[in-house]
Amino acid sequence: MSSTSVNTNPKHIQGMKHKDEGNIHFKAERFQEALREYYNALLHLRGLDSDVMSMTVPNDPDSMQEKDVTELNKDLSVIQTNMAACHVRLGRPARAIACAEDALKANPFNKKAKFRLVQGYVREGSVIKAAKLLDELEKDSPNDAAFAAERRNIVAKEAEAEKKQRKEFAGMFDRAKK
Repeated sequence: MSSTSVNTNPKHIQGMKHKDEGNIHFKAERFQEALREYYNALLHLRGLDSDVMSMTVPNDPDSMQEKDVTELNKDLSVIQTNMAACHVRLGRPARAIACAEDALKANPFNKKAKFRLVQGYVREGSVIKAAKLLDELEKDSPNDAAFAAERRNIVAKEAEAEKKQRKEFAGMFDRAKK
């Protein structure tokens, strides 16, 4: 199937309807309802390809090109990315990370999924992982406002961790002097 053809499979059509409904809920900030619709979309789309559960990539992922990603895997990746965004908004960083990683398994070229992974890492407190991935994203889009905002979040988390560490160690050195 070419990227310009329309998929007429009823399961695909129903899955994409659920995705669209999820998008409506997301825009209205009804994240739990959006997640339900995205989950239903995944259920419909995963039944279309017997190999989709494993979402295998070539033996050498480094040799994979964007053109090698199937339309189905692109759709699955977008839905998983949307689910990650919901989990970020709901304050569930571990679930956001899991969904973003699943999205990247389906389509390793999904930059939005990488960004959702950054957001999950930041909220989880894994600022080193987040900064490394954000550095990679910023190479292609150095002036992206969302990237800049997330960079500020990373700096704030690092400052918060440093302040906490100083407070913990401050008493230890004072006791040693006595």
